[in-house]
Amino acid sequence: MATPPTTPPTEPEQALRPDAPAADATPPLRELTARNVLVAVDGSSEAWHAVELAVQFARAHHGRIALATVVVPPPAWTQVAIVAAANDGSAERAAERGLRKVADAIPDEIPVTTILLHGDAAQQIARRAVEGHHDLVILGAREHGPIGAALESVSRRLLRCCRVPVLTVHIPPAEDAD
Repeated sequence: MATPPTTPPTEPEQALRPDAPAADATPPLRELTARNVLVAVDGSSEAWHAVELAVQFARAHHGRIALATVVVPPPAWTQVAIVAAANDGSAERAAERGLRKVADAIPDEIPVTTILLHGDAAQQIARRAVEGHHDLVILGAREHGPIGAALESVSRRLLRCCRVPVLTVHIPPAEDAD
């Protein structure tokens, strides 16, 4: 004998069942750990604000900070002989100096490491976040002008591809006092 198809219980029926979750129940809040924070830095003031916030997280959670910067390869069109970009390692040296400058500003009681990545910034940061077992990625969010708005930002792409929580920091410019 065939059993009749079952239909899901209606809301009043579900409320009578103590083992069933309430239809409008809010999920429990998850605790965000921030003991191993990856901060993407690029020398901008927005990145500096991200580092400031990471220092606060590291202090509060007795954590550590990894500073990462990405050396992005020049576009293919720059590889023609007339306008060829220098491939002498100067971009890497400049990135390493920038990382060291930021690392030196972090208080001594917070462990800090520096990471130099190469390639697409969003993909490399997302990959490093997983490989480094980071709890959180923090980066500065910049406003772009009309031309920059046509290009997708690293922060927006990172939000889509990263499997680790991402916090973007935007500090609005100070308003002029009249």
